[in-house]
Amino acid sequence: MTTPENYVERNKIYRINEGVLLVEGVQRAAIYDTIKGNVYSLNQKARDIVLEQRNDTGFCEELRNLGLLFKDNNIAEFEVETPNFGLEFVWLELTSKCNLTCLHCYAESSPKIDQEELPTKIWEKVIEEGAKIGCRQLQFIGGEPLIFEQIFDLAACAKSFGYQFIEIFTNGTLLNADKVKRIKDLGLRVAVSLYSNDPVIHDLVTGSSGSFNKTMSALRLLKEAEVPIRIGVVIMNQNQATVGNTLEMIQKMGFDGGESADVVRTIGRGKKQNLLPDPEVCRNFGTMIQPVFVTDKNSFERNCIGNPCWLGKIAVTATGDIIPCVAGRQHIVGNVAEELEEAVEGNPLQKLWRISKDKIKVCSGCEYRYACGDCRPLAEAETGNLYSKTPRCDYDPFTGEWKKGGE
Repeated sequence: MTTPENYVERNKIYRINEGVLLVEGVQRAAIYDTIKGNVYSLNQKARDIVLEQRNDTGFCEELRNLGLLFKDNNIAEFEVETPNFGLEFVWLELTSKCNLTCLHCYAESSPKIDQEELPTKIWEKVIEEGAKIGCRQLQFIGGEPLIFEQIFDLAACAKSFGYQFIEIFTNGTLLNADKVKRIKDLGLRVAVSLYSNDPVIHDLVTGSSGSFNKTMSALRLLKEAEVPIRIGVVIMNQNQATVGNTLEMIQKMGFDGGESADVVRTIGRGKKQNLLPDPEVCRNFGTMIQPVFVTDKNSFERNCIGNPCWLGKIAVTATGDIIPCVAGRQHIVGNVAEELEEAVEGNPLQKLWRISKDKIKVCSGCEYRYACGDCRPLAEAETGNLYSKTPRCDYDPFTGEWKKGGE
């Protein structure tokens, strides 16, 4: 039986039509149609028929009719270019302080945090340096970023340097009409955390009585002002029973398509075992249980050489440390006391950015590896190994089987 231990790497990619690639896995292969966006899985027999151009079954002709295979025998190995990627997105953690004490906070923020904040001029320096090296997307985070009094001055600074996407990720409790007007006038986006349609459960998660009403008030103000909004629902044991009703309430408020639900990440205070939802809830909302993949030319080429999530991204913590993402806090690759470009081009960050699925145990043998998402900090937190497959995927490429559903 093929196992991860005796698996011989076969990471070959073939161009079988314009914009169509065949990717080998250890048991199966996959066709990536980067033009139409579809990903198809093939068993080894089908894979051999395609690559050897055997027509006896009519299978190749069917693929040609679908635009997935050259009409002539022009199949060749596909060589992936490996350019250096620059900075595309930055999280700025303006403060570690928060007016709430959420049960699951990955940053372990609270009102009790007593930490000196970086001055506004340092954040302006980071914003300017990011723009100079090509970054055009930025999110203000915390803690609670609205605690930082100069946040709108920083947003204006980012606008002046050409950032095209600027978002504030907030719990919403500190928003009022004046702040919403500033957000609207500056053309900012807002992401808001909401944990339940039940005020008691929401307030239990945040550790603050009345937080539900304040957040709901903020959402109404933002909607009235026509500010672009995303709503994030983190699912844990405490709110799992109301997830369906919460998502339904969000849609009824008119935020259709702007909400997402994700199982709590076992990072920071999220490590507490009493936070994990029931296994069935974890499977339904936090585990990949069937092949639902899409692709395009840009994502395919990026995923061939880099990490699907944090490639091109960094976070700057409230202390000025530079890390690859908000959840990868132990991977410090620099500090804003130095030039931002130095950290971005440095080997520690570039090495993290280039943790593609080809470098991850088990995933390297998967035919879906260039269409799949990833969260390295989550995998590392749950396995103790930065290069391990996340337990939140039920596919075994060494058998070609899903635990439930899919094929």
